[in-house]
Amino acid sequence: MHKFSLFSFFSVFLLMYFGGHYYIYNRIVNGMCLTAVSKYSLLSFFCLASLSFFLTRFFPQNILTEYFRPVAYFGNIWVGVAAISVSVFFIRDLIRIFFRGDNFSYYSTVSCIIIIGLISVYSFYNVRRGVAVKEIKIKTDKLPEGIDNFSVVQISDLHLDYLSSGQWLEKVVEQTNVLSPDLIVITGDTIERGIDHRDDFSIKLKRLSSRYGVFGILGNHEYYTGLNTFFRFAGQSNIKILRNEKVTIDNFIELVGLDDKTGKQFGETAPGIENLFKTVDDKKLVIVLAHRPDAYKDILKFGFDLQLSGHTHAGQIPPGDLIVRLYYKYPYGLYSLPDPKKGKNSFIYTTSGTGTWAPPLRLFSRSEIVKIIFER
Repeated sequence: MHKFSLFSFFSVFLLMYFGGHYYIYNRIVNGMCLTAVSKYSLLSFFCLASLSFFLTRFFPQNILTEYFRPVAYFGNIWVGVAAISVSVFFIRDLIRIFFRGDNFSYYSTVSCIIIIGLISVYSFYNVRRGVAVKEIKIKTDKLPEGIDNFSVVQISDLHLDYLSSGQWLEKVVEQTNVLSPDLIVITGDTIERGIDHRDDFSIKLKRLSSRYGVFGILGNHEYYTGLNTFFRFAGQSNIKILRNEKVTIDNFIELVGLDDKTGKQFGETAPGIENLFKTVDDKKLVIVLAHRPDAYKDILKFGFDLQLSGHTHAGQIPPGDLIVRLYYKYPYGLYSLPDPKKGKNSFIYTTSGTGTWAPPLRLFSRSEIVKIIFER
């Protein structure tokens, strides 16, 4: 990754991260009229809580695994609570434009704290209640005679790391297999830092079963974790990784897998997409795996039937849900868009993800496994 880009990213991140914590602290202190001792205690808590997420990202993996699991897990939850807090207090500040006075400041601050607590508890419960299965049906005239439907199950954004639950992953595998898919695809961000200490994950993923196997692509977090680590993990899990390449399945499906654009920041020069799509037969059912939903901008002119993406997590919690909706044109769900090459519509499905990243919290979305059924 380019040093200046890396420095710029972390500078902005640190400014927003610690600035957000100061914003929350300032609103509570000013709204509650705390004593000097209470202010010091609250400040100490905010410093430790903010560092619990930040520092555990940089400790050696063996130390994290042995001693820092509780601290790291708290840090992940806390960063989500902090994001929710910034959102709630920002809305309060907007309302405060029309209401003045010490009474409003005090009671609105108390109300914000209660609301933050309720949202955080529900968001935690919403993840803990498990992964939902979503079914989508798409009509196509590209199924050969004798085949009335073809099912593809999409898993995405597992973000497996040293904090992930093996029991949870086993349940995901069971939920996927019970759908009896013809094909299983994993659209990126499968692993995180610390995966080397969890050999049980590859054993569980190896149990994924479909008629034509399991295919995956690179997300941005595969680059952050290390490609050698990921390819070793994928090989142990029997996941075939498509890197700007395509595979023909049963002579009527063209499955195309694209690398995430993060590779460019790590000095990778990917094969030209134009040359790749010259090998794709658009008379067949063309399914494109692309980690980010905005990949369609580069491939729509070549023609495809369905693009499967992830990455956005549907925002998980405020203000992330608003940010992804502002940044991405197709942030979550099924979208239809004109295909200039075929004269008919192409489809994009952006999943909310099967796992979560950092805070194990979701407010307006569910973690999901997606079953797409192509039918006549």
